[in-house]
Amino acid sequence: MERKNVRIIRRTLLPAAAVLLTVTGVGAAQAAPTHTTAVKAAAPVPGAAVSAVAAGGASEAADTYWTPARMKSAISLDSLPNSAVPAAAAAAAAEPELKGAEFNVAPGAPTTPLASAAGAGAAVNSTAAAGKVFFHNPKNNLNYVCSASALNSPSKQLVATAGHCVHGGRGGTWMTNWVYAPRYSNGRAPYGVFKAKEYRTFQAWVSSSSFARDVAFVTVAKLNGRKLSNVTGSNGLSVNYDHTNYVYVFGYPSNKYRGERQMYCRGTTRKESGSNRNAIHCTFGPGASGGPWVRSYSTRTGRGYLNGVMSTWNPSTGWNQAAYFDTAVRNLWKAQGSRT
Repeated sequence: MERKNVRIIRRTLLPAAAVLLTVTGVGAAQAAPTHTTAVKAAAPVPGAAVSAVAAGGASEAADTYWTPARMKSAISLDSLPNSAVPAAAAAAAAEPELKGAEFNVAPGAPTTPLASAAGAGAAVNSTAAAGKVFFHNPKNNLNYVCSASALNSPSKQLVATAGHCVHGGRGGTWMTNWVYAPRYSNGRAPYGVFKAKEYRTFQAWVSSSSFARDVAFVTVAKLNGRKLSNVTGSNGLSVNYDHTNYVYVFGYPSNKYRGERQMYCRGTTRKESGSNRNAIHCTFGPGASGGPWVRSYSTRTGRGYLNGVMSTWNPSTGWNQAAYFDTAVRNLWKAQGSRT
């Protein structure tokens, strides 16, 4: 894996020197989609803030919208203006931890793998349980990318990513034409592209852009009658673990091969000073947002237990940050995990 630091000039610096990891890409943005999606309120999640749910645009429009040219030209954006950063950081620092007993969901093995992906087994620096996300922001009419991963659930249709990869946070709106391409590499999607049907994130992200709740779960539609987890396999889930864990981190950072290859980093996390978030030194730049932090990862199966999703980074030190997975994340998973 390439370890050389590439300096990325970013406009927004946080008090903890973290920068929102949004998206990667080159070229100009494409025109807006012809269809937008409705937003509806979700029921409260027990033990957490009210969640929010939006229709994810599982329509024919998403099928035709994401041409190879649009995927290649999706660009990055600082999600928060400078004036909003202090409030977002303060919201994260004030967010209470919902601590409880350790909770685990086992990883899911593929049951109906695609013939076209035959031979694409697990590798240390690539896993079918992680992939790249493409979406459109109707707020500014631009296209973006993030990273994400398949997460085991009763529905077998769940994807985990960052909250800012589904909603723009305070003053923002829901993303549209949201699609997930497992193990995307250099313009190729060997497992196809899965369209979002519905996504859910914490109200603390939607209303306050709180980095402590920069987490989202997305229900994706079946592809040719097959469910995501059954096709690619999926990570399990671990919550309420110690802040110190040995993890593998996967994603598509733009400072590594222009975000066109799935990259990995491995190491031990620590609690971020001044917040309840976790941190690891991965030097992952924009585009890695939403990528999985996986404990007990198996290089044989390419799966483990999701224990965080990439949120921010410090370009001057190379440290990355993720929201701590507590009982609130478990509750979010329970609220969305059976949705189909």
